Amino acid sequence: MKKYFLPLLLLLPLAMQAQSIKGPYIGVTTQYQNTWIINDEQYEDVNYRHKFTTKWAPFGVVAGYKFNENHNFQVELIRSKQGENFDFVDDNGDKTGEKEIDLVYWNIPVLFKYTTTGRLRFNFHVGPQLSILQKGREENRFSRDATYDRNGSPIPINAGTYVLATTDEAERNRNNSGTPIGGFNKYDLGIALGTGVEYSLNSATYLTANIRYHYNFVNIRDSESQRSPVDPDYYVLRQNMVVGLQLGIHFLFNTGDGETPARHK
Repeated sequence: MKKYFLPLLLLLPLAMQAQSIKGPYIGVTTQYQNTWIINDEQYEDVNYRHKFTTKWAPFGVVAGYKFNENHNFQVELIRSKQGENFDFVDDNGDKTGEKEIDLVYWNIPVLFKYTTTGRLRFNFHVGPQLSILQKGREENRFSRDATYDRNGSPIPINAGTYVLATTDEAERNRNNSGTPIGGFNKYDLGIALGTGVEYSLNSATYLTANIRYHYNFVNIRDSESQRSPVDPDYYVLRQNMVVGLQLGIHFLFNTGDGETPARHK
């Protein structure tokens, strides 16, 4: 009997680590992310090349409710910097300039979260996401004159910087380049999902590290078809896609029956 009793004594401090199993919680997050603009209608014979683009979602707040050890409902508000950078290439394949799409959203994912039990545990979360645009800008910068092939037609573009779209109404109104400046859709809707780990520091505080993905279904621009004399390509629908590493700290307000031993499954 002694050979079983001693290991039980050694495990008792771990077993007594408290884990609340019911109640509201709040938290703060930050996220480092790889951001994309996906052109649904055109994948081949284009004059641009995707560049690996990373941006920061520096601040997010979380509010949720833990119904029990496994089931949670969670809403977040995240200020997210998104968009993508591209290289332009001419009809010889040589680089001629860059496109930069810079977007800042307030993202509001509404998530159902399933969590395993234990002091160190795993979670999976999924739900819809509403995005509200705070500011946006699409700009082409060409380092030299060049000719591009757009659907079999030659498109000559002179060196220079051209703003194709912006949320700055003053800039749109004072435009004198002769090239129309467009706008962006104010709202976006998509799906968010992710998975990660949680670690309880004590019965009321825990850390999270999640891989978060979201894809939005609404065109980033306020009109569907985009053709411009200062853009080598045309666009029909372009959507946001983001993959990021999210870190957070959360505080749980227990409304259950007090402390319960942490369990592992």
